[in-house]
Amino acid sequence: MWREHQQEQIVHLYQNTVGGFLLFYSVIDFLVFFSLVCTAARRNHLRLLAVIPMFDHLHLLIEARSRESVAPFVDVYTSGYSKALNHSLGSSGAVSNPGFGCAIKSGEKAIRTACSYAYNNPGEKGLCHRAEAYRWTFLAYAQSANPFSEKIVLSRASAPFRRALKMIDYWRNAGLPLRHQWLEPLFLPLQKKEREQLTDYIITAYNALDYQRLISFYGDHTKMCLSFFSNQGSEYDIRESFIPGSHRQYLEIASFLRKICHYANVKDALRLPEQERRTLADNVISGTRIPPRFVYKYLRLVEDKPLDIKH
Repeated sequence: MWREHQQEQIVHLYQNTVGGFLLFYSVIDFLVFFSLVCTAARRNHLRLLAVIPMFDHLHLLIEARSRESVAPFVDVYTSGYSKALNHSLGSSGAVSNPGFGCAIKSGEKAIRTACSYAYNNPGEKGLCHRAEAYRWTFLAYAQSANPFSEKIVLSRASAPFRRALKMIDYWRNAGLPLRHQWLEPLFLPLQKKEREQLTDYIITAYNALDYQRLISFYGDHTKMCLSFFSNQGSEYDIRESFIPGSHRQYLEIASFLRKICHYANVKDALRLPEQERRTLADNVISGTRIPPRFVYKYLRLVEDKPLDIKH
């Protein structure tokens, strides 16, 4: 229970998606979401300890005084990302289930267990071997501004890249979360190297994670990462379905759509009419042997929906 009007408490937040559909299909999706969460945390004066965006659910660890102080924060980034994703897909409606799971952690052992659970989620779902090696745990940014790219040298940068950096600075300094329609034209003219650099630059510019507070529960960064690697946290206060390695399936689907179905942008497949997506789902299932449930979730289809057969 909340100890109202006392010191801040560590809270593990968990959110599922509507229909189990995916939240993220591109680097830009992750960046837009991260900018929304970090901007909302600053505006609501909340301390972020973890932001773990999984393909079909979210984990966050924050410090807060009451549930009432958490709800506006969750509402802002949830509604903001729903609008952003819908705009990029040409769809409508909520993408996350209403409300959120909320488990208060009391004592350092419980806090460390919750941290391990959250940060190990990508590894347990098959996305990485170590938490700090996966960009979207944001752990690597505790020690480097560009952990997944080369250091930026402006004198060697292209004109589009320099313009992109200026625009990110402008939006960040204005306290504005990012939008797909802003980022897409910035990334489009860049080569792969500069796209990686811009991704790191955006994360560093918007990052609101309090690494010092997080590390304080372990002693130092090395001990913390070793603890995450050595321990698989169990979170009994939050119910989450668990299938080891399951999120690798989504990467395989994306690869199949690009290489075999020739979708340079996988979101083009998601914009197809429902019946065409169902036909595409059959092709993906037969071509990859991926279980249908994952393919339907990826393509935003209800698996057991009967076909509308006209007589």
